[in-house]
Order: sequence, then C-alpha cells, then structure tokens
Amino acid sequence: DAVLFPSDLGEASLKIIGVTAEDDGIYTCIAANDMGSVSSSASLRVLGPGSDGIMVIWKDNFDSLYSEVAELGRGRFSVVKKCDQKGTKRAVATKFVNKKLMKRDQVTHELGVMQNLQHPQLIGLLDTFETSINYILVLEMCVDHNV
Repeated sequence: DAVLFPSDLGEASLKIIGVTAEDDGIYTCIAANDMGSVSSSASLRVLGPGSDGIMVIWKDNFDSLYSEVAELGRGRFSVVKKCDQKGTKRAVATKFVNKKLMKRDQVTHELGVMQNLQHPQLIGLLDTFETSINYILVLEMCVDHNV
C-alpha cells in the first residue's frame, strides 16, 4: 500500500506502507499535468528489522535529491551540513555518519530514539540514505526564533 502526502509547498511525499525485503528495487514516480510530465527514479533498499526491531529504509540517491550548502557542525562520529532539496530549495540539516566509526545498528538505534521522542519542539527525521562511506540522516532544519 502507498499513501500520497501533498504539501502547501507544491511537493508531495509518497509513503509506502508495510514494505518487506521483496519490495527492494528501483521505483519511478511520474508527475503530470496539462503542460507535460516529469519522472524521477529512486532505489528503495529494504532491509529486515535491526537487532532492536526498528525497520529503516536506506535509499541511495541522496546526491540526486540534495545539494550541500555549508558545514554546520562536526562531532566524533559525524558531520552535520546544511543542504538544499533540489527543485524546492527547502533547507534541511543532514547528518553524515561515518560508516567506519559507527555501525548500522548504532545508527538505527539513534533513529529509534528519534521516533520515540516525536514532539513539535524537536527536530524530526525526514529521510535516510546510505552511501559507500556514510549513513545520511535528513533532518528538519532548526530555526532559532530568538534571533
């Protein structure tokens, strides 16, 4: 099953519900109107649940969807960068976790904590990607309203 979530920004998110390892593959979305159509393909990588039971879908097309703008911070295991979503120019924070320094189960555990702490005043997880050297967590950009 799939659910389409339109937004006021002219973009839409497609959530595929109840995925299994058999759903792993390349998916193509086509947007069409009276003026024409455009398509975009993405690889959906579906793995079984991690050791803590959390299911994460790691995609591999980060560079086709986001462009890096600036480094925001650096930690022991990761680098956080400001990125723009291509097309919409929506600013997001992206956490690049080095695969040599952190195992997949550790990153999945962090994602599970984030899912359990959902609150309007906490940043939310938007997407997850995997490259040959990093796990990439796409997060809402935190805006300081006191400035």
